[in-house]
Amino acid sequence: MKKNVKFNFNIFSLVFIFLLAVASSCQKNKKISDELDENVFSVKFKIKDFESIVSPLQKANGTRKLVSSKASVNSKEETLFKWDFDLGNADPIIAFNPLPVIDYNNGKVDYGFTAGWPTTGKSISFRGVESILFKLPVKQIELLSNLSLDVNSSGTGPRALLIDYSTDKGSNFSKLSDTIHYPLDLTSTGISKLPISQSLNAIPVMGKEAVWIRIRLYSGKRPPGSIYNPTSSTFKLDNVLITGVVNDTALQNKLYYHIYNASGNELVKQGGISAAETFAVDLPLGTYYLSVLTKNSNSPIVFANSTNRNGFYISNSFMEKEAEIYAVRDTFEVKQSIERTLLLKRLYSEVKVEFTDIVDLSHIDSIQIQQKHPSFYYYPFSNSTNSQLDATFLMIEPNFTENNKSFFFNQFMGFHDTNKTIKYELTVYEKGSVIRSFELKSEVKNNMQVLFKGLLLEEINPGQGFIIRKNEKWDGNVDVDF
Repeated sequence: MKKNVKFNFNIFSLVFIFLLAVASSCQKNKKISDELDENVFSVKFKIKDFESIVSPLQKANGTRKLVSSKASVNSKEETLFKWDFDLGNADPIIAFNPLPVIDYNNGKVDYGFTAGWPTTGKSISFRGVESILFKLPVKQIELLSNLSLDVNSSGTGPRALLIDYSTDKGSNFSKLSDTIHYPLDLTSTGISKLPISQSLNAIPVMGKEAVWIRIRLYSGKRPPGSIYNPTSSTFKLDNVLITGVVNDTALQNKLYYHIYNASGNELVKQGGISAAETFAVDLPLGTYYLSVLTKNSNSPIVFANSTNRNGFYISNSFMEKEAEIYAVRDTFEVKQSIERTLLLKRLYSEVKVEFTDIVDLSHIDSIQIQQKHPSFYYYPFSNSTNSQLDATFLMIEPNFTENNKSFFFNQFMGFHDTNKTIKYELTVYEKGSVIRSFELKSEVKNNMQVLFKGLLLEEINPGQGFIIRKNEKWDGNVDVDF
């Protein structure tokens, strides 16, 4: 009996030791898991001279009135998302929130690009398409106002469409439009297109993270001899514009950041956060590239192709005469929790035009300014360039007085190590009629002040030219007499 007890005790001891070993092994595995979790570290970013750079963002109209101009649309309604597809990708040229997505037929993105409207640009083209989805991030957007776009199809393509929306990522859709039919005389070639405008006021956007707008395509009413082929036909669209109203503080109080893995081109983190002196993100071990952008304006920042580090860029419309855009790019390695201090720099220069006429200029109604140089683009991580022109113009109502015969506007430049050409055509109006046109030109970089100084009324001294001066203390001052 004693032997049996001893034998059972030995078995129990072995089992106990085995269980301890298993428990110990489990503890070791848990510890390994904890160590893996600890390989994600907090990276804190601090904006140097934050107050002097970002404080103007608290004011709706910036720190001072630069020029006056006629408002073309309701001042509260903004361009939220815009696509022109001219660069041969589906990234927006304007995006209030990063980053809207276009896909079709339940997630496909193998679309193509072809001649658009105007024919000097490109449009997005879909083959065998049944439905197209615009997936819009709508945080801090209070109202979606309107959708406009241009469409057409191949000869065997769809000739009718219906627009609906979802606020639950496609689980349910609600109708926005009745079926929209192509005119029977709309051809499928050349510059023929069907412009579409659809109100989005019915979409309950407040408090939503995302809204999906869907375009469903159908055979429609067809010209004689036209047969619908839903599998091989093509449908194209262009000039997509979505407008709306945003939270009053959303535009003036944002920092946009994009973080890329240095071992490739992929985007690993992005966001638009309330402007603050510091912000932090969690990142695993590795080396990264960072872009931070902020903009003092009532319109959203224009950035595109942010999923690709080398293709990522921003631009800004010439019409945004008061926009102040700052940026910084950085490279850093994560081995532990770290703090980085960032210095934002101007991506624009300030242009001042001052007239030296001794006569009264109060009779000048307005001055139209058109940008004659190619638009500027900022590529944080590549040497890419873009030669597209911006056809928009400023229509300035100067309100000249005896003591004030000048005006300012900001020229978006991007970052440049060497001077770039800026060139403007000015057309002067008196009582609605043109009394003079002339050009101003100089060579400048970003972060400079430029002064063009000369006579407005040419007939007083026909031989007088403009003097140019440059202020390098801003990072540069340029004055130009004319």
